[in-house]
Amino acid sequence: MSHLPLKDHSGLDCMSRWTWFVVFFSRLMLNLAVRVTYPFLPAIARGLGISFQQAGILVAARHCVGLTGALWGVVSERKGYGWGMMIGLTTLILGALTVSFSGSFTIALVGFVLIGVSKPVYDPSVQAFVSTRIPYSKRAKALGFLEASWAGSWLLGIPLSGLLIAHFGWQSPFSLISISTLLAIFWTARLEDVTLANQASTKNAEQNFSAPSEAPIGKLGPMLILSVSLLMVFANENMVIVYGAWLEEQFHLRVQELGFFSVLVGVAELGGELTVVALVDRIGKRKAILGGLALTGLSYVALPFCQRSIYLAAVGLVCMFFLFEFTIVSIFPYVSEMVPEERGKWLAFNYTALVIGRLCGALSGPWLWQQHRGIYLIVILSLAAQVLAVILLQSSKGKTHNS
Repeated sequence: MSHLPLKDHSGLDCMSRWTWFVVFFSRLMLNLAVRVTYPFLPAIARGLGISFQQAGILVAARHCVGLTGALWGVVSERKGYGWGMMIGLTTLILGALTVSFSGSFTIALVGFVLIGVSKPVYDPSVQAFVSTRIPYSKRAKALGFLEASWAGSWLLGIPLSGLLIAHFGWQSPFSLISISTLLAIFWTARLEDVTLANQASTKNAEQNFSAPSEAPIGKLGPMLILSVSLLMVFANENMVIVYGAWLEEQFHLRVQELGFFSVLVGVAELGGELTVVALVDRIGKRKAILGGLALTGLSYVALPFCQRSIYLAAVGLVCMFFLFEFTIVSIFPYVSEMVPEERGKWLAFNYTALVIGRLCGALSGPWLWQQHRGIYLIVILSLAAQVLAVILLQSSKGKTHNS
């Protein structure tokens, strides 16, 4: 079998609507399993009878196993992207079920680790799976639509999870995720595209219709782009991890009011993802990333000037989340064409770079906040990382195709 069947090369219709529904629904469950812990971590801690600090260890352990993404990417490149998608969903259901029935810290830790493994297996595999079926000229639209599941998991899943916890207890969202993932596994296994992906060489599939790429080539180019991803997420995580503390201290906001800000965050993220869908293929992936990096850096600089008013702070934060989401989603189609014959592996490497950046930012941001009780030094550090990311992106310019 020399290639995978495609309807045509005009855009998202290279994949059936049912395939799109299945992969979007699957990503929605994966993302909800990760995001549900943030607003409801105190409820989880109470349910397990542990301290909030111990509950934080559950989240940290889940983050740490994300570092295995590069390894899973190499394996999925050999086994097939459909294989990676199935393994990711299987790991998710095992993790969600374990958490659903856990009554102790140890059992819950096992469940959180399994959930943590599911994303670095599934996410790069499904990004590569979609990329092999969508021409590069339309790929930002396709991956932007897929990444809208991140914001969707927050805007749809968090309110529903809150209702479930209020009526059925802290484990109920994980029970919902388990049932939904079982459906996702059944549907994914029956997708013709996935069956063919496991039978055919992904390399042959990629070579059939990949457009000339603007992405970097050569040995150094891809590593520079991975460094851009790492620095970009590091810069953002420094800001994101302290924004709640900043709002509390600066404006004396209560928990309910912080919850309103979380809704604004979800809307801003969705706006960034949909902007990628509408714009990035037209202006070019590289230009979008460069512009996003520059504008996100400016949003960091603007935040200290937004401290005069809660309304200015809301506008500043919405702009920051919107611009960051636009930039990070723009980089996925760019990475997908760095090394087309190994795109699954490099998308997995990029996932690992994002995890490393997030872990480093999660450590440095709170430390700076505790030392100086303000966002000025955090802004300086984030801006410096952002500027370095721009320099590295520009350094890879000489290693690109013309497109």
